[in-house]
Amino acid sequence: MAIRPFMDDVSTILVVDDDRVGRHLLTALLTPEGYHLITASSGVDALAMASDHLPDVVLLDVMMPDIDGFEVCRRIRADDRLSETPVIMITALNDRASRLQGIEVGADDFLSKPFDRVELLTRVRVITRLTRNRRQLLARLKAERDRTRAILEALGEAVVVTDVDGNIQYVNPSAIEQTGYTRDEMIGMSFRALHGDDRRLQAFFDQVDGHRSLAPWHGEIISPRRDGTCFNAVLTLAPLLDVDAPDGAVGIVGVQRDITPIKQAEWMKERFISNISHELRTPLSIITLLSGNLDTLYDRLDDSKRRHMIRDIRKHAQVLDELIGDVLEIARIDSGHIFSEPVRLNMADLIREEVDRQRALVDRMRLDVTLHGPERLEIEGDEDQVRRVLRNLINNAIKYNRQGGALRLDWCVHGTAMGAGPWPGAAELPGGAWAAVRISDTGVGLADKDLPRIFDRFYRVKTKGNVSGTGLGLAIARELITWHAGHIAVASELGRGTTIAFYLPMISGDPAA
Repeated sequence: MAIRPFMDDVSTILVVDDDRVGRHLLTALLTPEGYHLITASSGVDALAMASDHLPDVVLLDVMMPDIDGFEVCRRIRADDRLSETPVIMITALNDRASRLQGIEVGADDFLSKPFDRVELLTRVRVITRLTRNRRQLLARLKAERDRTRAILEALGEAVVVTDVDGNIQYVNPSAIEQTGYTRDEMIGMSFRALHGDDRRLQAFFDQVDGHRSLAPWHGEIISPRRDGTCFNAVLTLAPLLDVDAPDGAVGIVGVQRDITPIKQAEWMKERFISNISHELRTPLSIITLLSGNLDTLYDRLDDSKRRHMIRDIRKHAQVLDELIGDVLEIARIDSGHIFSEPVRLNMADLIREEVDRQRALVDRMRLDVTLHGPERLEIEGDEDQVRRVLRNLINNAIKYNRQGGALRLDWCVHGTAMGAGPWPGAAELPGGAWAAVRISDTGVGLADKDLPRIFDRFYRVKTKGNVSGTGLGLAIARELITWHAGHIAVASELGRGTTIAFYLPMISGDPAA
């Protein structure tokens, strides 16, 4: 049934009578009661007027020359837009056969000529009130249905509705996104066939087929995609009940959530814990062994060996301290509880200071260090975090360098005089002003297979030498750069060295210095 917009509280009545006097009489009786009257003098006109105006009630004379009232009523009932419109038949015929015929074609009520004014007004008043109440209810139901559909369409979870046989009747956009099928492909598809290997789901649908009342089912499943791959999901199935069938389901509604990110997080957590346990156990075992030997053999060791063992204990205690610090930093990053106090920073000063802090290690490796950049390159960031990024990257470039190798640090405004050599990631930067920092070494370099994982937690490149470290330095650097809305990239050649470049947003309006 079409829902006519409510322009006001006035009900529209269509009067159909081939007799002009009859039309005028009904108009004269009903207009003073506040109704809006439209009239038609033939069955053909009546159908056209009804289609155009969607009246609240049709007062229909049975005896007309072209199309009689019975046929008009039948056609009204056959029209989806008019099928619920009440029809009161007015006829001079008062016999039982005529009324039965009217009932068969869908008439709602009857008035016999000559009709009583009070009876006419009463019947019209009751029917128009019921009609408008029904239309208002339908309008509210439509609004609620539209609201429900909008909610379903916006849900991040996949929603699928099937009939009792498991044939899909509705899917929301998230279901399409999760499975890779189009809406047209999914409508009519068998949900049971889609999950044919899961006996738990088959058992649930078997109960629905039997029209037995059943509780919702909830569980973790492996859900298939159109391309043949699968993903982890949590699925809830519940019977879709109908008030007209309280003891049985008319369908099934399924809500499915893709838990791939959760599974990945759990896997990363387990891997993280496993790696931490291994990394902690190694220095602890060495410290325990050395301290035990020192305690047992103290009187038999000369001062030189004692000092050597104490230095080893301190070295591994420092490794342990660094690991704990890195783990705590990772935990803060993962929880989002990074304390950040952005201030105006000059990257040139920070770079020089962090290189100086590692001068002892530089001298031990006999590295040739080159620093190249303007006196000022200003950003806004947290000083401790930016220093940690520089410290981790510089330390990494020193440790994986070769004895007597070269270490070069360049900094500039991206797009200005950036110096010779590649700047990894520069071509992919979005628009805007970026402070660019590049750290290059002439060390062992990286194989192509190592590049995609270089920023993974605990990932360490295997080298001939025993390079110490936690395996978290580059991962922390990337996380902190991302926290500052920056970018980091790496380029490397096995046996020739590695270049890491990172980019941080410059202070808005601050020119290159």
